[in-house]
Amino acid sequence: MSSLVEQKDSILEAFKCQGSGNCCRCPGYVYVTDQELENMAKILDMNPADFRQQYTKTRSGWTLVSDPRFRPACFLNDQQRCKVYDARPKACRSYPDWPSIWKDDASVIHESTLCPGLKQAIDVHVS
Repeated sequence: MSSLVEQKDSILEAFKCQGSGNCCRCPGYVYVTDQELENMAKILDMNPADFRQQYTKTRSGWTLVSDPRFRPACFLNDQQRCKVYDARPKACRSYPDWPSIWKDDASVIHESTLCPGLKQAIDVHVS
């Protein structure tokens, strides 16, 4: 049987977000482009300058909306849903297709314990 990493494309094709919000709480850095910032500001009915001041930080010339110490729960509301889901940045839209997750089967399995959508895609695909 092939490894999970070798089955990555098929697993990702079967992936459907379950809305747990767990990916929003994992330690990491969420960088945003100016366009993504504007899109998120619009969703929150804010002007981009106010959004930038309230929700972003600059690190090494890059704009971020979350890191392990700055807004670690990002845009999660009380129901653990993302308030800017329809305008979420590329880093969020591409989850779980992150190189750190697919470096080996152990990483994929660990991530599937945190992400019910990934676990379901693996279970459906390898069953």
